Amino acid sequence: MALTREDIYALLRLLDEDPQLLEELRRRILPDHFIVEVRLPTEWMAQVDRRLSNLERDVGALKNDVGRLKGMSKEIAFRQKAGSYLGALFKGGRDATELVNEILDKAESSGLITPQEADYVRAADLLWVGVVRRGLFANEQVLIVAEVSWVVDEQDVERALEKAKILKRAGAWAVPFVSGEEWVSQELKQKALQQFVFCAEDGRVEPDRSDYATVERFLAAWRP
Repeated sequence: MALTREDIYALLRLLDEDPQLLEELRRRILPDHFIVEVRLPTEWMAQVDRRLSNLERDVGALKNDVGRLKGMSKEIAFRQKAGSYLGALFKGGRDATELVNEILDKAESSGLITPQEADYVRAADLLWVGVVRRGLFANEQVLIVAEVSWVVDEQDVERALEKAKILKRAGAWAVPFVSGEEWVSQELKQKALQQFVFCAEDGRVEPDRSDYATVERFLAAWRP
């Protein structure tokens, strides 16, 4: 007797209701040695691998380029706004490249610093000079050696610190300053502040002039 449509639907309902019966049917229809393999062309797969590798390389390069562009834009903006950032603490601010060159040349000739150290300082993102507005050091001239990044990391802080130390050995009163849109962590900023580094995040400078005693303590720490 031939199976009708109703018989087939009845069998399907029975299999849905009885998983063990379904498994037995599978076992009998598909023996254990039955293997299904899907093979993709080897060359096609090689092309896919190459394209994925190239894509990963291009994405990585793009991320690096974007990071550099952000850093450059932040540095340019900081140069333009240095007076606004630092004007609350210093007056008469201006670019200090030529002044620093004179200090470094003299110190190098005297053997106080090495040529490599002089070049290291010259590579700072910003060399700026201003006169202290008020307090214990009113009207005294101070250099600011700044490192600027979109996101400030530990290397930025270390560079600013080392360059300020070199200038101090050269006989200059220079304070380290690090600025960024943000910091990799607030712990890093606190560590920098503990080492008397002036810090800026999104335009806000620490220590703030409202705590001028702390500002003076930072300045005193770098006075030759």
